[in-house]
Amino acid sequence: MVKGDRVVYQHFRPDEQTFIEKCLDLIEQVEATYTFQVTEFLNPRQVAILLSLVNQTGLSCYASSDYYDTEYARVLISPDYYVLNLEDFEISLLEFSYNTKFNHLTHRQILGTLINQLGIKRSIFGDILIAEGKVQILVETNMASYFSQNIGKIGKISVSLKEKNLNFLLPRMVHKQEKDILVTSWRADVIISEILNLSRSNAVKLIEKDNVKLNYASLGKVSQDLEVGDLLSIRGYGRYEIARENGLSKSGKIKLTIEKITE
Repeated sequence: MVKGDRVVYQHFRPDEQTFIEKCLDLIEQVEATYTFQVTEFLNPRQVAILLSLVNQTGLSCYASSDYYDTEYARVLISPDYYVLNLEDFEISLLEFSYNTKFNHLTHRQILGTLINQLGIKRSIFGDILIAEGKVQILVETNMASYFSQNIGKIGKISVSLKEKNLNFLLPRMVHKQEKDILVTSWRADVIISEILNLSRSNAVKLIEKDNVKLNYASLGKVSQDLEVGDLLSIRGYGRYEIARENGLSKSGKIKLTIEKITE
């Protein structure tokens, strides 16, 4: 299994090729050095790709999301004789302290500050967890002090960050609401139009303005065919997963069950 092997890439989407090459580089490093390698934080789609690639080798692979209830994960690739130590994931948990009586931090505020204002790469940190009046974030251990020293405000809200033991990780609060739709095809613009009850032209505009992500990556083509299990993140509207296909209606339309996901 080497970079450039068409057999490797044909099972994945064209826009995933760059990520696959990074995965193959990591695999080659482990095979050459006999030492484990740890990725940055990956989204679930990326984790699935990496696991499938490693499973074609004689190496072992561990995702931190199998041990901590998180959406994003760091993945450890190792020789088969390696015994997992959770500390090798090098994940730190930081908790925000701020005046909760008069302020309320949101996921969008925090994400916007980290990426747009501070220029922090999305792969450096994992889940942002908000529950029970608390806010936590998972970060790469070697970046924990940087976060603590450089994040003093989220918007206009003064904050401070303190490291906590991972045993105090907040549970994910995920809610799913089902909706059944009828569509004439699997095209992205057709499905988005039905999910959001918009005209096809408005659905196309959302895609063309790069307001739609498919499985965490930009959806570039309005004609992209979707499939069961795909996750759509639509700016201003939320996240939707194609949960099930339920056959055809009497008129020949495709019956789908969509889940709206909120946290």
